[in-house]
Amino acid sequence: MKKVYLGLFSMALTTLATAQVSNSIVSVKQSRYDNFKVGAKTETPSTKTEGDILWTNDFSTTSDWTIGNNPGGTPPHTSGDWAIVGALPTSLTSQAATYGFPTTIGTGNFALVNSDAAGSGQTQNAYIETTVALANLLTANGSALNTPMYLKFTEIYRHFYDKNFVQISNDNGATWVTIEVNPVSEVPVNTNSANPEFETVNISAVLAGGNWSNTVKIRFLYQGDYDWFWAIDDVKLVEAFANDAKFTRITQATALASTEGLDYYRVAASQTSFPGLTFGALAMNNGGSNQPNVTLNVTGPGSYNQTSSAVSIAVGATDTLEITTPCAIPTAAGSYTINYTTDLGAGVTDGDLANNTRAITVVRDQYLYGRDDNTIKGGIAQVTSQDGAELRIGNLMEVFNTMEVTGVQVRLLNQSTAVGQEINCVIEIFNTTTQEFDYLGETVYHPIVQSELNTFITIPIDGGSVSIPQGSLILVMAHHLGGANEVGFGYAQPTFQGTVLGYTADGNRFQLTDPGAIMIRLSEDPSLSVAQNIANVDVNVYPNPVVGEATVEVNGAVASTIAVVDLTGKTVYTTTASEGTSKVSFSTAHFAAGVYTVNVSTDKGTVSKKMVVKN
Repeated sequence: MKKVYLGLFSMALTTLATAQVSNSIVSVKQSRYDNFKVGAKTETPSTKTEGDILWTNDFSTTSDWTIGNNPGGTPPHTSGDWAIVGALPTSLTSQAATYGFPTTIGTGNFALVNSDAAGSGQTQNAYIETTVALANLLTANGSALNTPMYLKFTEIYRHFYDKNFVQISNDNGATWVTIEVNPVSEVPVNTNSANPEFETVNISAVLAGGNWSNTVKIRFLYQGDYDWFWAIDDVKLVEAFANDAKFTRITQATALASTEGLDYYRVAASQTSFPGLTFGALAMNNGGSNQPNVTLNVTGPGSYNQTSSAVSIAVGATDTLEITTPCAIPTAAGSYTINYTTDLGAGVTDGDLANNTRAITVVRDQYLYGRDDNTIKGGIAQVTSQDGAELRIGNLMEVFNTMEVTGVQVRLLNQSTAVGQEINCVIEIFNTTTQEFDYLGETVYHPIVQSELNTFITIPIDGGSVSIPQGSLILVMAHHLGGANEVGFGYAQPTFQGTVLGYTADGNRFQLTDPGAIMIRLSEDPSLSVAQNIANVDVNVYPNPVVGEATVEVNGAVASTIAVVDLTGKTVYTTTASEGTSKVSFSTAHFAAGVYTVNVSTDKGTVSKKMVVKN
């Protein structure tokens, strides 16, 4: 098969390539989900060892902190800059149901920067900074001043394009060392934190082996432009482990040499030629000592047990680990666990085993085939500069054995405004001659009901089923029709750039930057194969969407009447077809833009089709 985009698996952990099928790259708007809670912890002074807390602060003493803005922001703002508070403001909590972000971070005070409150057109370069004499506190707790150290804290957030940083100064703020946390490689656009999230920043190398002094300061820096928020609590200095490798990201994908290198978490039983998965990880040296022999080990179903080549990782640095031998996914239906572990080499014990083990689950499903990992991280309802417009968005997928697709499963967000709106899903197939995607089929239009919010729904294919040939590359997309309250679709784990594509209302194709896999799956469930077109009557309405003139084509019956009905139930056009007529064309120039139902009464019954007018 001809490659459609650059192979990304070996590159995706450090740099991302663009897709040749993409006309443009756009930013995403909408939400991400998760929930959580944590409380503060007090420590008793003692002689400290690896992993022990040397200092902690829960913002109960507000004088321990000072607040300000660096140049580059537009202070003072009416509200939104760093503040020590006891709860999220109602301006944020009122939006939590729609966007799914956490609303609590524990008990007592915490620090909050609220870019949403700063407002449109306001930029922030805001910080909150320690005022306490840290070196005195460290020695009082039994720690040497040159001890390798972690800065740990609890956080909740929702991100758009804002950036979060930790800054350390050893000269009373004259100069700062800046470390980004929650980078877009780990936290995509429109992402919420876990509930809560626990951040660990290795600051051992910041002072280049020098001693801490009482001019040491710690800052949390936020840069935003009408974005969302970042909340911090339970700040700690913790004595670092000498040896500690941790994952910052893990990936899986089919092999690049023979496939498109896409990640899959649910493989249909029909895909007997599925080539298995290869694995990768970004590993960080989070300890106080250089690590010359870091490897990745992955175990999976059967006897799969593979180890990567070793890499050398300096303190605070990150490197890529890869395993290219595929792991086969058994053909028997069931869930299969794949375990990732880092190893530091013979004779070296990792001080914190909790952050160097990960596991994923890959499902061999009777009917479903999809790329999402079944954990909603956020959602998309629209892309930049397209507010209120129609949108299609979905995943590239490779079909290794012929599929008879009877429906498409898609995950909805928790949006009460979506109730009553209609959506459908569209499948396109890549044409190796034109290097473009061609229309292959679509589901019926489905009106959303309350019980379907925040869940997967399955929509049957219009006409009963669509056949996808073996060796095809397809694009399966969720589709909403726009409006003031756009329907949002869930997305899951971060995935490779160039593999999540869509179309704006004007028909331009785009790819998402830093995407999450859209939660959309093909289904071969035979119970869905109930044709909307009854008695083997085939009715097509084209082009769809239509501009100017529509054509209704009937095969297998003689059309007697054709009626076009708008969403209010009003008949806006009707015509009578002559005996033997199988094709009727009519003007839509006087129709308002929107969705219509075309009812075709035949000698074998009535068939209804959706028609979208874009005059």
